[in-house]
Amino acid sequence: MGLPIQSTPTYTCVLPSDGREIKYRPFLVKEQKILTIARESEDQKQIFSAVKDLLEAVTTPPIVCNDLAVIDLEYLFLKVRAVSVGETSKVNTTCDVIDCNGSVELTVNLNDIDVVGDTKDDTVMINDSIGIVLSAPAVKNVEGLDGGEADALTLIIKSIKQVFDGDELYEAAEMSTKDMTEFVESLTFPQLQLLTEYFDSLPKLSHEVEGKCNICDSTTKRTLEGINSFF
Repeated sequence: MGLPIQSTPTYTCVLPSDGREIKYRPFLVKEQKILTIARESEDQKQIFSAVKDLLEAVTTPPIVCNDLAVIDLEYLFLKVRAVSVGETSKVNTTCDVIDCNGSVELTVNLNDIDVVGDTKDDTVMINDSIGIVLSAPAVKNVEGLDGGEADALTLIIKSIKQVFDGDELYEAAEMSTKDMTEFVESLTFPQLQLLTEYFDSLPKLSHEVEGKCNICDSTTKRTLEGINSFF
């Protein structure tokens, strides 16, 4: 007779980007091992891949992580992590006091982390007649990007849904990558800045936390953002 395998509880959350209700369970020991190996590797691609595999394993029905907005993946991971290994996470940082070599341990309550930012208008007018309709970056479009200038342009190109010029409407899905690249590269720097401001204002995970230095006992504050800060 085999050993008993216990059932796991089920939880629900609402994704901040599209409002879908997602059912999920805590991850198991065998699944946590995958996360631990990925974290210790310090390879961002491996970490991202491990998080995707984990979320697809613990959700019912399994979600397709590549189609999620990045904020939804990050938010769901925090919810799963909180019910799996506890509601607190510890982050180490350096002391802010000049010439102090101390360290500060920050304790983060995952349930206190907020989603900040609320972009309701997804249309950016780059002049009086031409506008660009954007979408929040999807996981499949950011994986593998390292944040360089070329990657920033790639992300913009992949996030464009439509371009219109007066009554003329162009669907990005019907345009070639070459055409879309030429269009974005033809923008002026002020026009590109308008698109950058759209991405900067998108919802993101953010939380301010403080802790005491282990040497000088001064208080250090940090604003943590993004999944890597809470991993």
